[in-house]
Amino acid sequence: MKKILILLMILSIYCCSPADTSNQELLTPTAFAEELKSNTDIVLIDVRTPEEVQTGIIEGAKAMDYNAEGFEGKLDSLDHSKTYFVYCAAGKRSGKALELMKQKGFIHVTSLDGGLKSWNANGLPLTKP
Repeated sequence: MKKILILLMILSIYCCSPADTSNQELLTPTAFAEELKSNTDIVLIDVRTPEEVQTGIIEGAKAMDYNAEGFEGKLDSLDHSKTYFVYCAAGKRSGKALELMKQKGFIHVTSLDGGLKSWNANGLPLTKP
């Protein structure tokens, strides 16, 4: 009986604790937006093409076209110790960018799950560049 109570206490602590999003690689649009709002040290990178960026960006984003020549060089010039959030249109390029950044030694990189498609579906705001 004692073992069951201890197990239940451990499970309730684990299940009811607030989520720690600091090391998650993918965040839902809502969690992504909340983290951006609460942490001004996050560097936000939009890895879409310049044409896509012209349709609207998340406020504060820095445009770095994943498909452009020199993308890896731009990554190399960034401070690897900072926290980076990346996004694209649907999540594929930002996922690739995240993996590339991890390979290059970036420690804190998170991608927007579902990209701007999911962001827009959740009614979150964009701004014009």
